[in-house]
Formats: sequence, C-alpha cells, structure tokens
Amino acid sequence: MAPDTSRHLGQSVFGTSKLNVAELYNIKGQVALVTGGGSGLGLVTAAALAQNGCKVYITGRRGDVLEQAAKDATPDASTGGEVIAIQADVSDKPGIDKLKAEILKREKYLNILINNHGVSLGAPAINEADQTAEGLSEKMYNEESMDKWMQTYQINCASYYLTSFAFLPLLAAAKTIGKYSEPGNIINIASVSGITYTSQRGQFNYNASKAGTASLSKQLACEFARRDLGIRVNAVMPGYFPSGMSPVDPEQDREEFRKNLGIPLARPGNAIDYAQTIISIMVNKYQTGSEVVVDGGWLLEMAF
Repeated sequence: MAPDTSRHLGQSVFGTSKLNVAELYNIKGQVALVTGGGSGLGLVTAAALAQNGCKVYITGRRGDVLEQAAKDATPDASTGGEVIAIQADVSDKPGIDKLKAEILKREKYLNILINNHGVSLGAPAINEADQTAEGLSEKMYNEESMDKWMQTYQINCASYYLTSFAFLPLLAAAKTIGKYSEPGNIINIASVSGITYTSQRGQFNYNASKAGTASLSKQLACEFARRDLGIRVNAVMPGYFPSGMSPVDPEQDREEFRKNLGIPLARPGNAIDYAQTIISIMVNKYQTGSEVVVDGGWLLEMAF
C-alpha cells in the first residue's frame, strides 16, 4: 500500500481560499517592467498585468508609440492597474542605465522583469538558392553580413543579460523592501525558433540568437539559485502569434492555416493564450530554469 504523502504537500490549505483560482493567480499590486512593451506580445503582456492590478512600466524606442500603447492598455481605474511609458532603448548599456535611473526615481522594487524586446532583421532565403554547395555558398555567404548577426544577437540575447543584472537589486528588494514572500522574477521571451533544428527558410541569425536567449535564461536561473538569491528565471518560447514579426491572419481558413504553417491546432495563438502563460509563470514559486513552449503543436509537426 502506497504511503499517504498528502501531509507533505501542505494539506493545511485544504478547505481554504488559497487553492481558489482568484488567489492562485493574484498579482494585484505588483510592479512590473516589460521591455519592448509598446506593441505585439509586449503590449498584450502589459495589458494583461494591468487588468489584474499591476503597475506596469513599458519601454521602447518610439515615444509616441509607447504613449499611445500605455493609454490603450491602461484599464478601468477600479482594477488598480496602470501602464506607464518610459522611452528607452535597452539594446545598449547607456539605454539600460537611463531606464534604470527612471525606474529608481519611481520605485523601490520590482516584482517582475519581462525582457520582451527583440528584432528580426531578415536573412537570405535558403530555398531560393541553387541547391548545390556552390549555390548555397554564394547566396548564404554573399547576402548575409556580420553586422546583421551581431546586431541581432546584441538585441535578442546580450541585452537580456545586461537588463537582468542591471535590475537585480530592484528584484531582490521585492522581498526585503516590498515584504513579498519571494523576490522578483525574470521572464525572458525567446521563441520556438530557438529550439528548432530547421533554419525556417534561412533565418539562421534570428534562430541562433533566440537559442542564446534560452541558454542564457537557464544559466541565470542556475547561478541565482546557487547564490540563494531566490530570483527565478524562466524563458517563454512563443510560436505563431500575430505580430510585426509574424504577420499571420488569424481569420484564415483553419485547414489552410494547418497546411501553410504546419500547426496541428490549426490556428495562431491569441492574447488569452499568451496572458495565461505569462501570469502562470509569474505566480509559480517553484518554477525556474524552464523553457515554456506555447506553439499550438508546431514543434510536434516539425518532429516528422
């Protein structure tokens, strides 16, 4: 007969409100920073957190876009949440320093840092080359540049490292100053492109940079845990969600969608799918170093 281990799982919560969905996913009053929050999945994230009572700072390079995004995403005052725009380019250290200085003027701690900013600068189309060693060499070498590779890596990976360490004291302060039960945590937005074996028609630079994001996230999670900081780090690997980088039509015929993009669930992701993923990672205090794939089964299809 198997031993009863329920007593080791904290059965004192049985019969209380702690297992109620509203309590399980309660983020009201938390302070969040979402880089690249002026559009796409960054804006979805900001809106979702604000609707659930968070104070959310969003950053980006274009001030007018950010201000409009903050206005659009700020919910009814009854939620207690708001979205605040801070113009900053976090692709380099001066921009990160500027952002940190602005946040320090307003806050003593952060509960969540979501590194969401990113770039896709294009790449030679491998399928359009003559499919010989000479043809592939000519196209993939001559039409690619070192600068494009370096810029893609700098923004999609290296800047995540820098923002994570720049805001580490503010994240730690969520527990010491904010009196939360844990310090703040980090979510790095990578992509299923970072864990595929295919170049997706030649975008080696983007895919390699997102693989770097995933590896960086695991390294940060490990090193923070080793030092008993309590700061969790997880990576999210989105598949096809409508955005500037993925211009898919969510209204197209499901079978056509399945055929064209190879997604078993036959649709792109939506704002609800994404918000559920982000908030779940935020509140799960036993989750760190993970790669959370949300892709409608695309990786399953790629296995065949």
